[in-house]
Amino acid sequence: MEELKIEFAPDLVSSYKRLSYKIWYALAEYVDNSTQAYENNKAILDKVYETEKSKLIVNINYFRGQSIEEDYFEIIDNSIGMSTDDLKRAFKIGLPPENSDGRSKYGLGMKTASFWLGDEWTIHTKKLNENTKSNLTLNLKSIAQGSLSLNIETEEAEINDHYTVIKIYGLHRRFKGMTISKIKSFLSSIYRFDLINDRMDLVWNGEKLEWSNFVDNDFIKNSEMEPLKRPFDFMVNNKRVHGWAGILSSGSRNKGGFSLIKHERVIQSPPNGYKPESIFGEQEGGINDLVNQRLVGEIYLDDFEVSHTKDSILWEGTEEEDLDDQIFKEIGDFKKTAVQFRKRAVDERGPSEEEVNIAIDEITKELSSGEIADTLFALELPSDDIISISNTQLEEVSKSNIEPIIVTLNQLTIKLYVDDTMSINDPYVINNSTSDRDTVIIIVNKNHPFWNELGDSRGVLNYLRQCVYDGVSEWKAYFFNASIKPNTIKYIKDDLLRVPFNIERS
Repeated sequence: MEELKIEFAPDLVSSYKRLSYKIWYALAEYVDNSTQAYENNKAILDKVYETEKSKLIVNINYFRGQSIEEDYFEIIDNSIGMSTDDLKRAFKIGLPPENSDGRSKYGLGMKTASFWLGDEWTIHTKKLNENTKSNLTLNLKSIAQGSLSLNIETEEAEINDHYTVIKIYGLHRRFKGMTISKIKSFLSSIYRFDLINDRMDLVWNGEKLEWSNFVDNDFIKNSEMEPLKRPFDFMVNNKRVHGWAGILSSGSRNKGGFSLIKHERVIQSPPNGYKPESIFGEQEGGINDLVNQRLVGEIYLDDFEVSHTKDSILWEGTEEEDLDDQIFKEIGDFKKTAVQFRKRAVDERGPSEEEVNIAIDEITKELSSGEIADTLFALELPSDDIISISNTQLEEVSKSNIEPIIVTLNQLTIKLYVDDTMSINDPYVINNSTSDRDTVIIIVNKNHPFWNELGDSRGVLNYLRQCVYDGVSEWKAYFFNASIKPNTIKYIKDDLLRVPFNIERS
């Protein structure tokens, strides 16, 4: 019998940068290691922290330079630190840690996250009660080319020191604006229990992150003026499931859904919360009804397996369907209450105050940028005739290549083309609203850079509304008012923008 040996090519690590990580889950890998190291050595570290008048502190610093080549991440903790033997074990890829029941489970997280982030990283670490510190450098390209030996440099150090510093260079992507806000928000959510129980300070670029739990006044009250919040506890596939569900008196889509939690570490949470279809309805394409805005809760799943990127639960067999059925038995009546309760007459689906402030901050930065000034005050502006000729040519190409979405309203036909063949340099939208009294043509450029800013289906929907309603408003102003004056168009469009609310209300 011929023997076949399983072999792994050195460039396997190159595939790490193609993992479907979100940046906050990648950074969470380091926090998981720090918090698990603390839990494994809690008795020793608590005495040390008491002497130092400190606690577990994890600093995540993102340095953004003039170009991506200058950018790097730095993660610093004051946990137990690593010895030379600990480092050797850590770089046996896929070897589970000695305690695999906690947050560090598969022996992959630090490696996959680091090489997802960048091509080179360094570790500087010192373990408590040892008299040496260790330094290590890893380079993705060298490893992929077969250089698998890692040299650990050691030198003498103070025996009471304890820390780990990880730096990642040669980043594969940059982060700014809304993404930075999401990083802070998601990290706060993931480690909510460590933060509210004061077990750890988690710091982003010098800013201490915080988490605010729901309080009783956030929920609808029953006839006894008690919050509509209910605990549950049951078994699925001989695994314990417990948690709570509640109905917010004032919700939003970003709040709705359950947080899935394992070992007091959040795996999934709003705004991408877990939403069983029996309660929240089919989620394909997104739903924004009152159930999806108001029904919230936490589900603890300590006995279930988690993906190696720790962003989803690995359901076995019919576990997810069984969980869905059981959740409906426990809180199915909440669905009707969430729909029927009315705190006020206006629609509650608008953005939160925090989201508005983030958006205002972002638009202020854009308006203050040099790029806006350069674009707005550029002297070169083509004539109306040149723009018209160019748009007409593009319109003819789109009409010949793309099947339109056609909607007929009385005598008016609206033809919407979502064109993915146009150039990134072509206009974001072309409206032909005045050539034919019976037809409005709207061509949306799917390759325009702004399309990538839209995010989810809700963003695309609202963008298409703006494009279509602009065209329809121009048509009505031109054929019913014999002019295309800005104020007239905005007046017509204002009524159109109220249509979604009127549909929902009726």
